[in-house]
Amino acid sequence: MEQRMINTSTTPVTADLTDLANASVRELLAMLTHTEDRLRTTPFLVPEGDAMVVNPEVAPLLSRQRSVVAQLRVRRDTWRGAPGGPTRQGGRTRSGGRSTSASWPRPPWS
Repeated sequence: MEQRMINTSTTPVTADLTDLANASVRELLAMLTHTEDRLRTTPFLVPEGDAMVVNPEVAPLLSRQRSVVAQLRVRRDTWRGAPGGPTRQGGRTRSGGRSTSASWPRPPWS
């Protein structure tokens, strides 16, 4: 079995979108964690002259976060569309009921 490695010479922010399509779910979660950590530590506003402006580093981080989350949603929908699993259509299954989670039991109030 061939081992595939994600390009680690780039940060999750600068890695291109083809890396996202080829990344495993574990790698996508690591990218999302790294991006969110960077967002937490990056100041949103920075001084420019005598005014406070949005930090130019924030927009690429938010864009990267959205891209990784979108890829994770694609994976989730692909898994749910697999034979034997419900297919999502507008947040509902084909039967019209709510989809169930594989990791948590259905809450008693639902």
